[in-house]
Amino acid sequence: MPKKSSLGRGLDALLSRPANALSASQNLKIDQIVQAAYQPRQVFVPESLAELAQSIRDKGVLQPLLVRPRGEHFEIVAGERRWRAAQLAGLTEVPVMIRDLADRDALEIAIVENLQREDLGPLEEARAYQTLLDQGLNQEGVAKAVGKGRSTVANALRLLSLPPEALVALENGEISAGHARAVLAMPEADRLWALNEILSRHLNVRGAEALKREERGRAGESRPIKVNPPRPWRQVELSLSRRTGTKVKITGDDKGRLELNYGSRDELERLLELLGYAAEE
Repeated sequence: MPKKSSLGRGLDALLSRPANALSASQNLKIDQIVQAAYQPRQVFVPESLAELAQSIRDKGVLQPLLVRPRGEHFEIVAGERRWRAAQLAGLTEVPVMIRDLADRDALEIAIVENLQREDLGPLEEARAYQTLLDQGLNQEGVAKAVGKGRSTVANALRLLSLPPEALVALENGEISAGHARAVLAMPEADRLWALNEILSRHLNVRGAEALKREERGRAGESRPIKVNPPRPWRQVELSLSRRTGTKVKITGDDKGRLELNYGSRDELERLLELLGYAAEE
């Protein structure tokens, strides 16, 4: 029997609390709906939104948005990307489920939904956890709320203490979270030096971690650092990621593999449509 995702249990627990149960799906006019006061996901790729908008024109919005009452309007808890694409598609109303949620519950649901869909970058995830801390939870409470281990939450939060230059590099995809943790392992005075070494020498994560050993080896000895050449398909991967709105990885040269990630059935159907696939009748 396949193991259930801890994230799945976390979201189910949030959505199945006895008070303020979910309403049945109904339609709301788009102008009655407003953006969330806090949205963990900060990047909405225009090309991806345009493709989702085309899918919505063809098939409609397949999964209702989750919203909560806010005065005369309804605030999005989950589904902002669908809401944006529906506007591009020219829809005047969308299906929703309405639930009266406290700020913390709404934030937890938004974070967990994005984590399940793998939509959050390392810094978006870290900032989302920090916002839950600001809401009064401790790290243990954050971990329980989002279905993650406490060490995972703690490691994510540490990224927020990176030097500004490293934060920019991580945000832009120039370094990974593993590289960032290697930078943080350095003495504070050496962190910018480590970042520059990683970027200029195209170090992999092991190479980045070896920088510390190299600088502090016994009797002044240096250990060789493995340097990976720039990935030949990196720019193509980035371009395809922007076009498809999902993570893309290419391995191999004359022969290899092209991987596209998806986080839901809707996302898979959108990618299949983008690839021109049509199910046989």
